[in-house]
Amino acid sequence: MKLIDFIVCDDIRQEIGGKVTLVGVYEDRIMINAPSPEAVRWPVRLKLGFFIRLFNDGSAPDMDGFDLQVRCNTKIICRLAGPLQITPQQGLMNLFFVNSAIRFPSEGRLNVALIFKKDQEVVHEIRPDLSIRVAVAVASTVPPPPQVTRH
Repeated sequence: MKLIDFIVCDDIRQEIGGKVTLVGVYEDRIMINAPSPEAVRWPVRLKLGFFIRLFNDGSAPDMDGFDLQVRCNTKIICRLAGPLQITPQQGLMNLFFVNSAIRFPSEGRLNVALIFKKDQEVVHEIRPDLSIRVAVAVASTVPPPPQVTRH
């Protein structure tokens, strides 16, 4: 099983006709707006969505559950877990989750692990090459990331 996309955003909506809409996609940082860094009262709660696209190339192990662990620095700040059925056929698979109250204890780095289980035993683990900086926005030091537009 191969990871194709792991996207962190503000919200995810399932549309009629099967489309998925991602709202407020984050690049390499999540900036918390405040008049000054001293004005922020930690922990800060944020609503985040996680969109995961996988490709089952036929090598997916037999599994019956998942555990998505979200860490800020080394501390787990969110766990989303539950049953999961994967068909043996090859192809794309989308998983998406929204949690409306993720508590960030401080500034730091957001990292994730997607763990697949069978009978509560870990059978496969995906740790995306993803490190999103969580910080307080300071207007003079935080330029927007460069944008590429395709026509």
